[in-house]
Amino acid sequence: MNDARTYPRLQVGLLGILTIAAYGCWNYAFGVLLDPVIEDTGWSEQFLTQVFGGSVLLGGVGSIFGGWLLDRLGSRTVFMTGAVVALATFLTAASTTSQAVFAVAAAVGGGVVAALGFYHVTQTVAVRISPRASTKAIAVVTVWGAFSSFIYLPASAWLVENHGWRPAMVVLSVSAAAAFLVAALAMSTRTKSMPRSLHLVSELRAALRTPAARSFLVSQGIVGIVMGIVSAYQVPAMTAAGLSLSTASFWAGFRGLSQLLGRLPLMPMVERFGVVRSMRISYAAMAVGAVALAFAGTPLLAAIYAIVAGFGIGAISPLIGIHSRDVFGADSLGTAMGAVSLVFQVVGAVGPPLAGWLTGQTGTRSVAVVLAGVLALAGGAVLRSPRRLPVS
Repeated sequence: MNDARTYPRLQVGLLGILTIAAYGCWNYAFGVLLDPVIEDTGWSEQFLTQVFGGSVLLGGVGSIFGGWLLDRLGSRTVFMTGAVVALATFLTAASTTSQAVFAVAAAVGGGVVAALGFYHVTQTVAVRISPRASTKAIAVVTVWGAFSSFIYLPASAWLVENHGWRPAMVVLSVSAAAAFLVAALAMSTRTKSMPRSLHLVSELRAALRTPAARSFLVSQGIVGIVMGIVSAYQVPAMTAAGLSLSTASFWAGFRGLSQLLGRLPLMPMVERFGVVRSMRISYAAMAVGAVALAFAGTPLLAAIYAIVAGFGIGAISPLIGIHSRDVFGADSLGTAMGAVSLVFQVVGAVGPPLAGWLTGQTGTRSVAVVLAGVLALAGGAVLRSPRRLPVS
């Protein structure tokens, strides 16, 4: 039986709460904030999607630094930095009337939260605080993460409808900062050997010689665009199709809860189909869900989107971690997963501005969302299995 040192339930739970807050406070909440900000400020949709895309870009670039910092200085430094930056930037964005100030503050805040609080960090910390139960720790953190949109989307909608988007952003910023701070106080992965030399460039250069590694990074870039569009447009697409903000936020949040459908049966699925085929199944589910989202003006289509896309997105988060270890090996895990996240988010930053441009050109949000579905299939098609799996 695992004791507290083998599997520290409290710390793993706090990592799960941090994951919920990190993804929820901006990545998911942006779709709820989009139309209210436009109505209140008169700023264009293209401008706001560019701000969101900028935050995704900064998050991607920052991911490699966040993983490197985690490997060198430990989790406490990473989480304390996240708490301070999240609070300062989002409070600034919530209070300013300047487009330029809002753009910088929101992009930096969203980027830093992504770089220091997304799965590439929380899964790595989970592995390091649970070295004898790392698979269980990763699974538990991703199960917690499935509640992010389910909690933050309806809560954000309620805050916006009852208090306005500016007070909503204040609450969102405080929640993220608090989650970072509690995690920083509750755990530290720093060891006496830190900081240590990390041969990141040579390790990645060697890894990228394999077709599996190259195809994996290409796939992550493609699917990053998919998730950028879906995250930014899941609520706006449904409201444009005819659903109310509260109803659209409920179904978008239910999609997050439905991610449990992809995470709970994950191990049997991998045992039967293997990692790569399981990833392709997940991407196909995301494609079907995206098509449903494009026309989700009824509760039925919204439910299909929530359940089917939720399954696909839910399964893919832990599968990416497993495939990363298979492709790159287990050494310097934080830095390696940061590199994967870098590609995912930097290329994915194209998604929201592309969707905004397509919406402006076509007059409908459906075209961009359908494109996301097509790209999800392409992301699965390019994947390749590694020839030799490292010993775990």
